[in-house]
Amino acid sequence: MDYIAAIDVGTTNLKCQIFSPDFRVVGSCIQKVNILKPFQGWEEINPNEIQNGVKQVLQIALKDADLKSNNIKSIGLSTQRNTFITWNKKTGEHYHNFITWGDLRSNIIVKELNKSITFKIVKYISKILYLIFATKQLKVVKSFTFSNIQILPKLLWLLQNNRKFRQDMKNNEVQFGTLDTWLLYQASNGKLHVTDVSCASATGLFDLFTMSWMPNLMFQYFGITNTILPSICDSNILKYLTDNNITCKISNITIASSLADQSASLYGTGSFSKYTAKVTIGTGMFLDINCGSLPEVCLGYFPLVGWAFNEDICFSLEAVDYNCGSLIQLAKSIGGFNNPKELNMLKQGNEFSTNNLLFVLPESEPSKSVRKDYSFIGVTTCTTKSDMAVSILESFAFRIKKILDNYHNEMPQMVLNTLWVDGGVSRNDYICQTIANVTSTTVVRMKNSNRTEVSCLGAAFMAGLSSGVWTNKRELMNFRNRTDQQFVPNNNDYFANEYKYIRWLYNQKCLY
Repeated sequence: MDYIAAIDVGTTNLKCQIFSPDFRVVGSCIQKVNILKPFQGWEEINPNEIQNGVKQVLQIALKDADLKSNNIKSIGLSTQRNTFITWNKKTGEHYHNFITWGDLRSNIIVKELNKSITFKIVKYISKILYLIFATKQLKVVKSFTFSNIQILPKLLWLLQNNRKFRQDMKNNEVQFGTLDTWLLYQASNGKLHVTDVSCASATGLFDLFTMSWMPNLMFQYFGITNTILPSICDSNILKYLTDNNITCKISNITIASSLADQSASLYGTGSFSKYTAKVTIGTGMFLDINCGSLPEVCLGYFPLVGWAFNEDICFSLEAVDYNCGSLIQLAKSIGGFNNPKELNMLKQGNEFSTNNLLFVLPESEPSKSVRKDYSFIGVTTCTTKSDMAVSILESFAFRIKKILDNYHNEMPQMVLNTLWVDGGVSRNDYICQTIANVTSTTVVRMKNSNRTEVSCLGAAFMAGLSSGVWTNKRELMNFRNRTDQQFVPNNNDYFANEYKYIRWLYNQKCLY
């Protein structure tokens, strides 16, 4: 029997799960990712810790499954995006630790870039041209802004502050890579310098319409040589390895696929067809919509590549809310619960009286931030801590509805009938039902009696298809259909939900 291993390197945790051919999790291991914060606003990860941690979780998961490495057909990788490292291509020595997507060291550079005359001229011209030609490319340019999440400002920071990096860049001795690139580079003993297209598309250095890196002229303008960039490859890494006669293994197991974490989650939920979507509610809230085989552009969304697997290409749109994790911590600190799942039992006991209570927070900024300004609307002497905690969770549903409404207004042809959910907060039945009621959309969640992590499941799905354990996506959907739990909108509460949402929207606009 051939098993599949999936390794997910997330923002908070490093996970490995072993899947049997009938999709059961037979072995699992989770370790915390050690985030280093040497200075205020900096976030780093030691590359040696990540490399050793990947091997450790794989070995522990194998032990948990009572299997050997020769029982595993292949590995599927899922990695956090925009966390990157640079190293010398001759010696393999890195110039710095991984700089994570949440690192804020380039904040001043970001502000300078957005205020620069050149950037303002480019945006102004693109707005004029968009009025004439109305192309998707111009729509992207006219709405583009630099942010701390993007990699370019951090590369510029390295040029200014790392002399060795700057010198070697001039001598064409630098290689750049996101987290997936580094793991593949190490697993191939330095022979592989590639990144999966889904990871590349999130960097801010990628042209969605040509499926390649931005023109070299742009890099030269900023003093960067594009020779540092890895080759962009299909999510089917095994095909690339076979075509180029390269071996790429962890603990003697071949890596068959590589995906960005949110793409893996989209794949794991079975959102294979156009206008299907998922929302991950965990450290952040990530709503991803499958746009089919052609890129779409919508204001407020990031246009991305979901995956490219042989002839199967999926473009996606993603909306992000970075306040999710801090709001859960806020709800816990109020004393409403220790774990979102606890609210299920409280709700069954009819202990909530949240008909008029609203939790209002400003719009999420396009960078990692912890907002300290918020408001509870409708507090009375009868309001309990549990009421306040639930109103915080309800605000997630309202924020999701607002994101979807913006998309519907700009792209009315998009009809969303089903929304898959995953992530730690989605384990709460009440929030899932509230999302269904507020958005008038059926919400689907894996029953998860088998402790499956959806990002791991997506990575395993793709690795299994790549290495022949499964033959097509129909097999994968049959499994999802057997294991999904549905939350159907309660139409009896439609007007009450609309009224409460309008109140929430009105208060948000008035306050912030």
